[in-house]
Amino acid sequence: MDWNKILSSNCAVYKIGSRVVYPIFRCGFTSIRDSADKKYVNSKIKFKNIDVLIRDPGDRFMSGVNEYARQNKVDVEDTWNLIAENKLVDKHFAPQYVWLMHLYKFHKGKVTLYPFTDIKKFTKLHKGRWSRKSKEEKMPLAQVEEFVEKDFTLLDHLNKTIELDKLLKYVLS
Repeated sequence: MDWNKILSSNCAVYKIGSRVVYPIFRCGFTSIRDSADKKYVNSKIKFKNIDVLIRDPGDRFMSGVNEYARQNKVDVEDTWNLIAENKLVDKHFAPQYVWLMHLYKFHKGKVTLYPFTDIKKFTKLHKGRWSRKSKEEKMPLAQVEEFVEKDFTLLDHLNKTIELDKLLKYVLS
């Protein structure tokens, strides 16, 4: 998989009150970004610990593929086929560990992983396409293993603080 498009983009963390949060697409990204008191980009990311919300990999993959198809006005099944054939990568469904690799370019400290269901601890804002107010059917999809397999190991570290490099080694081993 060519993750270069994702890994070469700007990396941003957001301060919300006393928390510094690294948002991942389809894990409350818009709500976190829009709740932020301050944004730190690339070399300005200088914190000992950063909080990260982690979503169930299967749910996030399905949500991300559906959102990508909606935004690009393409068929969901056609999108899934391109992904399965290694012809399409996008931030909406790229594995969460790839997002963490992106953060590692600028943050060598610790992260604390929280389940996505804890988003209310970070923000009261609920934005996004699939919020309760804008309930629209998502097409159920089979998971593409390369996009979810390693992310399931992130769930082993929910509600824990760990050095980011050690977390990535664990996930990639």
